[in-house]
Amino acid sequence: MRGRKPVSHAAKGTVFLRAFAAFNCIMNHSTSKILHTLDAFLDFFLLLGAYEVSSLLRMHSPWGEAFWWVDVARFRPLALVYAAAIILIYIAQGEYRTFKRRGLVRELAKALLGNLGGFALAATILYVFHLSQFSRLLLVYYYLLSSVVITIKRLLLHRISLWYAKRRHIIARVLLVGNGNLALRYYNDVVKGKDVSAEYAGYAAQNPVVELPNYLGTVTDLHKILESTRITHIVIAEETQNRSELLQITAIAENYGIKVSVIPVYSDFLSSRTMDNTVNGLYVIDLKMQETCDIMGVNIVVTDMDKTMTLLESQLEQWRGKYICVANVHTTVTAHEDAEYRYIQNHAVMALPDGGPLSQFSRRQGYAAAQRVTGPDLMKQALAVSAEKGWRHYFYGGTQQTLDILGEVLPQRYPGIQIAGMYSPPFRPLSAQEDRAAVAAINDAKPDFVWVGLGAPKQEIWMNGHQGQVHGLMVGVGAAFDYEAGNIDRAPQWMQSHNLEWLYRLMQDPKRLFGRYLRTNTVYLLQAQLRGK
Repeated sequence: MRGRKPVSHAAKGTVFLRAFAAFNCIMNHSTSKILHTLDAFLDFFLLLGAYEVSSLLRMHSPWGEAFWWVDVARFRPLALVYAAAIILIYIAQGEYRTFKRRGLVRELAKALLGNLGGFALAATILYVFHLSQFSRLLLVYYYLLSSVVITIKRLLLHRISLWYAKRRHIIARVLLVGNGNLALRYYNDVVKGKDVSAEYAGYAAQNPVVELPNYLGTVTDLHKILESTRITHIVIAEETQNRSELLQITAIAENYGIKVSVIPVYSDFLSSRTMDNTVNGLYVIDLKMQETCDIMGVNIVVTDMDKTMTLLESQLEQWRGKYICVANVHTTVTAHEDAEYRYIQNHAVMALPDGGPLSQFSRRQGYAAAQRVTGPDLMKQALAVSAEKGWRHYFYGGTQQTLDILGEVLPQRYPGIQIAGMYSPPFRPLSAQEDRAAVAAINDAKPDFVWVGLGAPKQEIWMNGHQGQVHGLMVGVGAAFDYEAGNIDRAPQWMQSHNLEWLYRLMQDPKRLFGRYLRTNTVYLLQAQLRGK
């Protein structure tokens, strides 16, 4: 796959990656509620079937002459309780978080342990209610047979998944990072093991070693490796792991639509409860720079201010020439209705939840860490630490009067700030010559951040159109210039905390905003809130 070009986080839609993602959803860490629900129901009915088979075994056993059929029918409700209790135990064990399975012995042991809870509950019910007519031997049969049936089902499901992966050629192509013991243990399991749906592609490390074949280069060569070799999964297995390298690898991999996992050096010390995702006894953690929540087709990043600032600091060099969107209800509804604008939103390095309802929606979808990050607040935070970081800032947009005020107040408010330049474009489309001159002026100023205050959707369209041309990181911040200049008052904190900032802005400018809020808020409530799309 030579010459493969990087794709954005939201544009991983190649046929192969879609196929791999679908299979990975089934094999490894699926969050599909439908698949997990079906798996649980399958277990439930298998457990009920095991009761019927156990009753037949009991009746035809040497002691079956004293066992009546009515005994079986009468105590079927007890089998329902037994099965339901076991399903709850499986849920608590995390069995329905993944379809990736262990070996026969470990699988059987886990089933026996889980089913023991159902056995104890059934025995307790028999004892408390003095149900002496029920055969205790049947209960023993039921416990053992249900454990065996569940074990066989899990192993078969795993084998079927592996067969399908191989038949469809959607097995993961793994690049190892590291050349020590952790890497060797993982290599032995991937290459020689029979139960791992992965294919070894090679390894990257500081130096080659004889124990591992197919040395592809160092971590600094990662771009070249990914362009020249088909890789779908990077596994970091280094004895020495540092945060900056993990961030660097993950950022590059996400740019190519590649999954990243890390084997922590403390893997051997993790408890068995946490070792659901293991390879040869090694705990494997999936790394992801950014989680996103799909809201009406827009990939809203799951983040908070601290995480966002950490990403800005660590990824600034990688993100130069790219852009960040700040999304609210208005932009999300607009993107939902306009495919081109949705493309622009999803091709940003981040679409931040500027609007409180977006982060609230993400939390309801299970993303507990989702918090609101507004454009004005993000700009404030970046300006506040810019003297320490040495960041340079360019301000594109707003009126000349507003920029003049900013030029006076920002150095006072943020001592040591480096203002690289400011430009107030006219309220008409720039000619090609004017646009080239504006871009040249920005690049000559060598900014780290280009704050764009043109308002939505104009600012997002402008940033997307100048991606790769402007050498700084572009961030669309809407009315942030006016807030900093004091032209517009922000809503009180209590209104911001209760997602009522839109109401405050409506009271400030009802003529312009009433129609917009009435339509977009109504569409959002119908689509996102009520239908959950």
